[in-house]
Amino acid sequence: MTEQHNGSIIPIEIGALLPETDALRSAGWRLVQVLCVGSADGAELSYSFGLDLEMRSLRVTVPAETPLPSVTAIYPGAFLYENEIRDLFGVRIERIAGDWEGKVYDVAMGKLFSKVSIKAISSEDPGAATGGAASMGGAL
Repeated sequence: MTEQHNGSIIPIEIGALLPETDALRSAGWRLVQVLCVGSADGAELSYSFGLDLEMRSLRVTVPAETPLPSVTAIYPGAFLYENEIRDLFGVRIERIAGDWEGKVYDVAMGKLFSKVSIKAISSEDPGAATGGAASMGGAL
C-alpha cells in the first residue's frame, strides 16, 4: 500500500483483504462503504475507504461458497454491511463481530440477490421483485 493511488480501485485476493484493510486503518483511512455485486460465479465486493478527500477501494472477487473473512475486527462498524451482504447475496462472510445470523432481512425467498433468486423472481409476477411496486403503477 506504499504506492500512491487517487480514487483508485485495487483488485486483491481474498487472503490480502485483512492485511490490506489493516494497513489502511493504521494509516488513518476510514471505512466509507462496502458494495457487493452478485455474479454467476459468486460475488464481487468493493471495500471503499476515505482519507481527507481521497478515496480508495479494495475489490475482491469471491467464488460461490468460498469463505471470506470479516473485517469487523479492524472496522467494527462493518458488521451491518457484512450481515446485509451475507443475507442478500449469500456470501460466506466468517467471524462477523455482531453476527445477526441471517436475520438482518426477513425475506421469503432467502438470498434475494443471488442469481437463483433473480431467475425465480423474473419468471414470476414483475411486482414480486419490488414488493409489489409494479402492481402499484411503479410507485414505491
